[in-house]
Amino acid sequence: MDHTLPKYPVFVMCGRDAKRRKLMEVHDPEGKYKAKALLPFLGKHLIDWQIEELHKSPYVAEIYLLGLSEADITFDFPVQYVAVETNSSVADKLSAGLAFLTGKGIDPRMIVISSSDTPGIRQQEIDTFIQQLEQMKKVDYVQSLVPEAVGEAEFPRCGRAVARFRDHQVFPGELFAISPRAITIANQAIREINDQRRKINRYAKKISIGPMISFIAKRPRTWLFIVKYALKLATLEDAEKALSAAFGIKIKGLLILDAGFGMDMDLPEDYARLEEFVRRTKMV
Repeated sequence: MDHTLPKYPVFVMCGRDAKRRKLMEVHDPEGKYKAKALLPFLGKHLIDWQIEELHKSPYVAEIYLLGLSEADITFDFPVQYVAVETNSSVADKLSAGLAFLTGKGIDPRMIVISSSDTPGIRQQEIDTFIQQLEQMKKVDYVQSLVPEAVGEAEFPRCGRAVARFRDHQVFPGELFAISPRAITIANQAIREINDQRRKINRYAKKISIGPMISFIAKRPRTWLFIVKYALKLATLEDAEKALSAAFGIKIKGLLILDAGFGMDMDLPEDYARLEEFVRRTKMV
């Protein structure tokens, strides 16, 4: 029997909007840092807290940084740098990352995607996500989800975008995984949703799921789900089916019961929240 651990490549998105968000205006008023990943945070760069946990995981094949170069930051362990502009879209970064892997002859079943601004994430939950991912052989996209109650217990009124289903109330977790096939099929859809998100969220005090709802509402096959969601009758499984129909790929959600797995640094006040959390959970 083959007991070899499954290993997946991880793309770390090191982004920056073309126009600086309120977070950077508050925490980097002089414009010293190329991206929020480079912000100082408890004696390290913000990204360090995340990269170190990914590096510990035995399920991570290799880490690829998309949006930063070796001139911007280096680590005490190997990482790969993918040449792509820091302020390029998620869709462009995914395409660049996939081309980079293809050029090296790497053809993974799935690619794990991580942002660079969730310093509370831990190896334990990274491992859990990838272990569950390994069981989803026919799925093209897996989105981690954190229950609202779990997040609110640690970060009251944190402003995450909560999707309220009949069986679960959740917000997006830190990691998602996507197949190479899905990157190609859903590239334009990802671009459209991300463009809308950028327009809405630059100064938003509350992160919105509006762009996603607006996108799927354009597909008649999803209208029943939209009605059920508005009436608070839709389940998480209903959402998975509607999103799969809208994007043309198989989509599943995966619950992760850890607040640090879903709390990233989007709003100016998130910095202090995460400082306290990381001190308490990682610096004891």
